[in-house]
Amino acid sequence: MTQRIRALDAFRGLAIFAMVLVNNPGTWGAIFAPLKHASWHGLTPTDLIFPGFIFIMGVTIAIHLPREAERLGNRLTVLATAAKRALILILLGWGLYLFWYSGEPDFNWVEDRLLNLRYLGVLPRLGLVYVLTVAVVSALHGKRLGVAALALLAGYWAAMTFIPYSDASGELYRGMWAFGNSFAAYLDHHLLGAQHLYYSNASPFAFDPEGVLSTIPAVATCLSGVWVGQYLLLRRASKAKLFMVAALAIVAGYGLAAWVPVNKALWTPTFVLVSSGMLTIILLLFLWHENKYGSLADGHPLLVAGTNSIAFYMLSGVLARLVSMIQVNGSSVKAWFYGVAEAFIGWPELASLIVALVFTLICYVPIRYMYSHKIFWRI
Repeated sequence: MTQRIRALDAFRGLAIFAMVLVNNPGTWGAIFAPLKHASWHGLTPTDLIFPGFIFIMGVTIAIHLPREAERLGNRLTVLATAAKRALILILLGWGLYLFWYSGEPDFNWVEDRLLNLRYLGVLPRLGLVYVLTVAVVSALHGKRLGVAALALLAGYWAAMTFIPYSDASGELYRGMWAFGNSFAAYLDHHLLGAQHLYYSNASPFAFDPEGVLSTIPAVATCLSGVWVGQYLLLRRASKAKLFMVAALAIVAGYGLAAWVPVNKALWTPTFVLVSSGMLTIILLLFLWHENKYGSLADGHPLLVAGTNSIAFYMLSGVLARLVSMIQVNGSSVKAWFYGVAEAFIGWPELASLIVALVFTLICYVPIRYMYSHKIFWRI
């Protein structure tokens, strides 16, 4: 493992620790503000976590795809391999959704879960973005990748701004960026069906924060990671210049926010600019730390988590469902533990955070065991 890839693993480790932590509070009713997503428009530290995974995936593609293309020999085989990985990620996401049972008398697993399967989500989006990015990178090189990313953002903005759509009453809309009212929501609602979407009760259209149309700008996020990976890790170009580009992207994103809001759920072009700029700076900070203090030692928690991030995510997803399904004294294990913590501490937000920290630590233990025994789950 080279030092620079080690820094990337550490960055990925930070992202997966953060994701598990924010996804598993003691209660959703008491959370410190930085650990919440923006209510709609805007950006919080939590909103950087998922694009962080996609950005890191892009950097990883920049490093590993040339080697894989050389090993596999032709573009079709590369794309077939990428499609296989994407399918595995999609199936893992579906598996997590279906891993649920309720003790309620009227619960029917087939009707309530299987027939209402959420098609999209975190892992399916990672899979779709991965295969689409590999396809673009296999066809384009150098500056053309940057042009492709900007073209995807421009095309998404144009579709969201200019394509008209109507609700059930026939009222016509265009250029909306509202909760449940956008062209992206309209497509999700009609292509997938409300029962298969995260915000199934949104009005006038149900939609998914990992929806069909917003996958396009998510590919642009991944391409930004590819570009940074090629520029910084492969060409070993100036970090100062890259820092300036990242800062300009942040300024441009916020400057354009008066016309196109920064919004994670819609993955707006301004959200891509701001988040990609910030994530580039975070990567530069990891590299600066490594250059100044040396690479992280074997067994560092960030490396442990970063080298088995999918296993960490899947384990946390399974355990989160178990502690919500298993009952103790008439309430779930999670609710019971939060109640004990809150009664002892007397500060709901802190008790909720402590539950999340304990949960994350419990998930980390088997991942540490895997690392110690050189067990790495690769897809």
